[in-house]
Amino acid sequence: MMKKVNLPIKWRLTIWYGAVLSLILVGFASGIFIYFKNSLQESIDTKIRSIGEVLSSSMTDSHNTSVFGNFERYLENVLGKKPKGKFIQIMDSSGRIGAKMSDIEGEALPTSFSTLEKAMRGEVVYETTDRTKPRLRMITIPIIENKKVTSVVQVGTSLEEFDETIKKLLLIMIISIPSSICVTIVVGYFMAKKALRPVDQIRRAAVKISSSNLDERIDVSGRRDELGRLAETFNAMIDRLKDTFQRINQFSIDVSHELKTPLTILKGETEVALRKEREKQDYQVLLKSNLEEIDRMSCIIDDLLLLSKADTRKIKLDVEEVSLRDLILDVCMDMKVVADKKNVELEANELEDIRLKGDELKLRRMLLNIVENAIKYSHAGGRVRVSSHANNGYAIIYVKDNGIGISEMDIKYIFDRFYRADRSRKRASGSGLGLSISRWIAEAHQGGIEVESQPAQGSMFTIKLPI
Repeated sequence: MMKKVNLPIKWRLTIWYGAVLSLILVGFASGIFIYFKNSLQESIDTKIRSIGEVLSSSMTDSHNTSVFGNFERYLENVLGKKPKGKFIQIMDSSGRIGAKMSDIEGEALPTSFSTLEKAMRGEVVYETTDRTKPRLRMITIPIIENKKVTSVVQVGTSLEEFDETIKKLLLIMIISIPSSICVTIVVGYFMAKKALRPVDQIRRAAVKISSSNLDERIDVSGRRDELGRLAETFNAMIDRLKDTFQRINQFSIDVSHELKTPLTILKGETEVALRKEREKQDYQVLLKSNLEEIDRMSCIIDDLLLLSKADTRKIKLDVEEVSLRDLILDVCMDMKVVADKKNVELEANELEDIRLKGDELKLRRMLLNIVENAIKYSHAGGRVRVSSHANNGYAIIYVKDNGIGISEMDIKYIFDRFYRADRSRKRASGSGLGLSISRWIAEAHQGGIEVESQPAQGSMFTIKLPI
């Protein structure tokens, strides 16, 4: 089996361009050649027919012997001048030549029987003979007297000049067409190379790109064509890749930090406990503290597994009809203990009786995360308010607090994994993934979460879910 040859695109474009242009040139040149050849032949035919018709008309009185006495003088009188490069003769029905004149030396005008027969029937006959040198173009015209063909006049002309002209034209075509094709192929190659330069730039940039080098970009200045847009798309893709790698790198650092901190605490407390004998209650305090750190790590790992499955779309929602009012009241009831412990007022009012299709457990977790976050970042004596209403086919849930708020710089990152706007609260309870999980749950239900906040004035989370 023959191996398929994969040529570069610029060579394929050049070959196709050259092939198409070659066909166009050959077709155009052939058309010009045929048209020019036919035009020349028509011009020759017109000239010899004109002579023949003049002679045929003037010889209706063929019995005038002066015609045959001095034929050349007769031709000069009729035609106004002696025809040059012509062969003229008068023949009767039997083929006997009555008069003739030749300006073609050493050649006799050949006449076939079929031609004479057709002329005697009143037909005008054109023919080209290759039996002479040079070739001749002839016309045979009947001479009619009293509605009867009595004789014929034949006019022939040399095709030597015609043949030379055609040979020169062919020579010009043979030289010019291949030359034009070669020039066109060369120009086409450089045009294709220039046009595909951005593609080559993309290839070179792609070769240089790695996880440690995402700064390579393609210069697209001055290009607004398809390849320019391709280069812009490539640059945008690299920007997204760079951002993704940065996020992954930061995520790895955050995960390491979040897991390393409780491990360090566990190790330190265990080492202190092993240095000397302690009372039973001291060990109980130590084990309780270690258990809290273990729970914290377990929570981080569980949340990471959940987000990992969410990213790979391996989690399916258990959709059922959910009463949003009952769900909010239930969540607020569960979080009231946390709110009372921090001396924060938690209230749920202005709740519309809305029913929607969704995964109740995941919606519950989403609301718990948002409400818990509001309580966590509220001052003692603060207030967290939860409300809801329906609007344009969506259920809108508001969770508003009057806590520490979020700065403009931090607010766009608030849903990122492990991101905390308040760096002083790194040891706060939870995994640092609650808001990321909440956003995923909302988006999984074809909804979304938005946040509005002012530092020292509080925040309001708006959850939008389709009914």
